[in-house]
Amino acid sequence: MGEYPKVEVREGRALVLIPDLSRYMVSGRPEPAHAPVFYNPRMEVNRSVSVAILNAYMDYVGGGNAVVCEPLSGTGVRSIRYALEVRGISRVVANDISSEAVNLMRTNVELNGLNNVVSVNHDDANHLLLELARSGGCDVIDIDPFGSPQPFIENSLRAIKNNGLLCVTATDVGVLSGKYPLKCVRRYGALPRKFPFRFEVGIRILIGSLVRYALSMDYGVKPLVSYMDGHYYRVCALIVKDRSAALESLGNMGFAYYSPSTLDRGFIQGFPMPGSTKRQLAGPLWIGPLWDYEFLIKHLGNYVMDYFSDRARELITALINESSAPNVPYALTTELTRELGRELPINDLLGMIRGLGYHAVRTHFHVKGFRTDMNLERLRDLLVGK
Repeated sequence: MGEYPKVEVREGRALVLIPDLSRYMVSGRPEPAHAPVFYNPRMEVNRSVSVAILNAYMDYVGGGNAVVCEPLSGTGVRSIRYALEVRGISRVVANDISSEAVNLMRTNVELNGLNNVVSVNHDDANHLLLELARSGGCDVIDIDPFGSPQPFIENSLRAIKNNGLLCVTATDVGVLSGKYPLKCVRRYGALPRKFPFRFEVGIRILIGSLVRYALSMDYGVKPLVSYMDGHYYRVCALIVKDRSAALESLGNMGFAYYSPSTLDRGFIQGFPMPGSTKRQLAGPLWIGPLWDYEFLIKHLGNYVMDYFSDRARELITALINESSAPNVPYALTTELTRELGRELPINDLLGMIRGLGYHAVRTHFHVKGFRTDMNLERLRDLLVGK
């Protein structure tokens, strides 16, 4: 094993060795990308939420003896946590192209007594996925790269089993949400816009890109959980290898629109061309639900563990609450109160909307964001006394 300073950390039920990040500081903060093996402590939330999602998925599909693959494993902490904390897993395939990572992974797997469950591979991620596809595939594939998941989507779809769970993380939120629109066009084949709900546009572009890959194989995609947490997007979707499911997914592709003057926003069905070109559009992107309400209500809530961080538990609770909202883009309180000349507390605004008989719920995408089925122009007029 390479000689570099290491420390022992406990995350979930796993005890792992990681590079001593205090030795890899940039501008006074630890920079995981500079360490010999990548470990980001901030992604504990992602890993804990993923443990809950995989447990819920096992319930949802009645699964057991599942094979899980993590092609980009780093220290192996995610794979080890899956093996320790998710019911019904018979094998976890952990992999990294870095020999330093593979050596550290093997140490961590042994440290947790998982040599019979977690197999450690030293391979290119795409090569591993193709090998797995040829040998029968996996029930769950988790793509958690440093950057975009795009290079790994196609072969992940080849390696996933029918009704398998594909989870992808994208840390290029700025690209997907409109900061670098031409880069988004190049990377994801879609045009983002700096709409007030641009963070939702970004995750819908990510899902839409996944769907387009799946459609080329006659596969359907059903998002079970989609969310944003700080610097990354996360999507966990059921992959259905059936032409009718592919056609259903195709019907959930289209574009998002927004009108600043009326606050009108929504989705237009149509792929590859929109049904209307009179509005400013973002896309193509996914216009279907971001969540499966039944999955979150009946399954995910049962697996919020006491040992998760407060942030992980709060995020799952927020997603469960938001999953009941209408499938319309979120709005910001600042859009509605600009003419008032003062800020209106979001809970007061939601109480007012509900008092008028409409649905209103906060969104996790933005601290001042909410979803409602009320006409926003009418709501703004009521607020300013028109």
